Amino acid sequence: MKSLIAALAIVAVAAPVPFALAQGDNLSGSPAPASGISREEAIAIARDKGMTRVRETERDDGKWELEGCTADRKEIEVDIRRSTGEIVKLEVDFDRDDDDC
Repeated sequence: MKSLIAALAIVAVAAPVPFALAQGDNLSGSPAPASGISREEAIAIARDKGMTRVRETERDDGKWELEGCTADRKEIEVDIRRSTGEIVKLEVDFDRDDDDC
């Protein structure tokens, strides 16, 4: 009888562990949004950082990658994490005016 109770206790303790680990894709343990931010939301975030013309958007490796131009014709690249909307890369080419902008 004691071995049956011990076996049930082990199962009861071990069973929730895989479920708890599978709930989120980040290390904080909080669940990630099912679909993440939309393309339009990513563009709005990039515009807040100075992108006035969007030349290219791509969804890759869990992030939105946007390329475009600033108001003063500089090339700008913004990578945004899809799950949170966090900017993970922001580059502005200050060296020269871009002919494509």
